[in-house]
Amino acid sequence: MVSVYPSSNSVSTAAEAAVLDDPQASYSLLYFDTEGICGTIRNLFALGGATWKQLYPQDWENADGLDKASTPFCVLPVLYVHSRDGSKTVQMGEVKNIELYLAEKFGYLGKNTYERYLIGSFVSSTSALWDDFNIMTATLRTTHPEVMADKVGVFMTEKVPKWIKIHEEHLAANGQNGHYVGNQLSLADLRSGALLGLIQRMPQFQSLVTPETAPGLLKVQEAIDQNPKIQAWRESELCKSLRVHRAYPPNPRHPSTGLNDRKGNKVAPTGTHA
Repeated sequence: MVSVYPSSNSVSTAAEAAVLDDPQASYSLLYFDTEGICGTIRNLFALGGATWKQLYPQDWENADGLDKASTPFCVLPVLYVHSRDGSKTVQMGEVKNIELYLAEKFGYLGKNTYERYLIGSFVSSTSALWDDFNIMTATLRTTHPEVMADKVGVFMTEKVPKWIKIHEEHLAANGQNGHYVGNQLSLADLRSGALLGLIQRMPQFQSLVTPETAPGLLKVQEAIDQNPKIQAWRESELCKSLRVHRAYPPNPRHPSTGLNDRKGNKVAPTGTHA
């Protein structure tokens, strides 16, 4: 069993839509105490000036499966959107869907239909490489060394260089101004910046991203790094408490965080356990 969405067959969804559309809604993000795949979501919270709290699963790996069953697809992250008076909560699953919702709500999906299409296409391209990257890294833990070397080789010599080359052409066509569309930060910038950071953290891939090979992407990354709202988020104690990955030793968790009651509410301080 999973946490299914309310029926839209015979019941009006106007109440759920009102919560999602409310500019004074607040948010709870259910995820691990890591950067993981939620960097773009947390950056969007910062850019949108959102009121939000970080929730952690009670015991994600427990055999009872209660944490997983409380989510729509047995995976994290999950976003809980709370009405302004706290009387209603709408649950949202799948990271790409959450990013699109927040980007649209906070104004980072362009100024018109065409810009939204452009941003969506760049996001889709970057997301495809990110998905490949996740599959590759997961496979590395279980495959024979020769197979592992072959997969890493394909990623280094084909997939990442191809993504860089194509995106550099689009960024050059937009004036090499640090943005994919127009002269404003968008979800396309945030998504590519997050993937670029991931690539740069892998020693074997660092040589692929240089001022010579990826000047436009590095300028996108610079524009994100210099955004005052994102800078403030990165300097926050909550951000500093996050691990890069669950394989790293846990840090003391920020006092504002809590364990999820499996309905999007904080139930207890979280200590340091994963």
